[in-house]
Amino acid sequence: MENILQPKRQMVLHVRSKDAEMTGELNSHLLIDLKEPITIDSRNEELHLVVETGEIPYSFYNVSSNIDNDRILLNGSTTYTITNQNYDAVTLASTLTSDDAFPFSVTYNKYTMKYTFTNQEVSTQTINWSGSYANRLLGFPTGDESPDSVVAAGASVISTNVVDLASVHSLFIKSNTSASMVFSTRSGFSQIIQKISIDQNSGYIIYLNQNDNRQTTVLYTSVDFLDLKITDQNNNLINFNGINYELSINFYIYPLQTSRLKENTLQTNRILSVPRALSNNNNNNQMRQNNNVVIRPEEEKIVNEETLLEHQGKRYIIDEIIRQRMNQT
Repeated sequence: MENILQPKRQMVLHVRSKDAEMTGELNSHLLIDLKEPITIDSRNEELHLVVETGEIPYSFYNVSSNIDNDRILLNGSTTYTITNQNYDAVTLASTLTSDDAFPFSVTYNKYTMKYTFTNQEVSTQTINWSGSYANRLLGFPTGDESPDSVVAAGASVISTNVVDLASVHSLFIKSNTSASMVFSTRSGFSQIIQKISIDQNSGYIIYLNQNDNRQTTVLYTSVDFLDLKITDQNNNLINFNGINYELSINFYIYPLQTSRLKENTLQTNRILSVPRALSNNNNNNQMRQNNNVVIRPEEEKIVNEETLLEHQGKRYIIDEIIRQRMNQT
């Protein structure tokens, strides 16, 4: 069994949001100038970054302009804004009904988890969902699947889907240090270095725990500056409403992969299984897979300077080109 590779050295950065420089009005976007830069020798070292711990207050609202779910377009020209705060389904229905600026009364069915909107005006009222932002909140589709609700006086319309007051599903920590090994379905290559599950109710502290999926970022350069963001699943910066939070980030420095190959120096005439093409005229130009090939001393330098997989890939491509040319003659 191979020995588990240990880091050559490691550092811990404790981040307190109140100590960092804010970008804009929200403390969910921080600029951190490291007093002691974390340096590596990029020729033979690589840097791994792991968010180890976090204490984050659940002080953000489920209805907020920061997450774009508080506006309803009425009759093609009037924008109604829901007061930013936390709601449950019944409280939101009551708030909308009691507001004279909103032309509908709203009732909530706890069994279907849907709203019924009843027109309280003497004229037809239209909810333009294609121009609204509270669609999911109130149980209506978005985008091309969001036709207007045209409701005659005294008539009602029932939400298509269940209401969604769990507006923020999870928190994502993003950084300028993220490497190209991190992906997301939203944007392909991503700056996400950690996803945090929201497993607390509003008003409590969300802790980064051992059950969260840890993301490790591999860097090949030194770090003297961090650009950190905390967003929701839709890439909206979180509004913590002035409450601070803490994070602990560990930096692990490992020997680079090519260096580890050099430490295990290849012996002369070492036998490797590499795809090869036969080059003499008696083999009918057929490819033969997994032949034993002798690595000559002059080839050891190539293998040491690049990964073995890269070396094998290049040899395979060259052999294939030779085979195709010989087939053409």
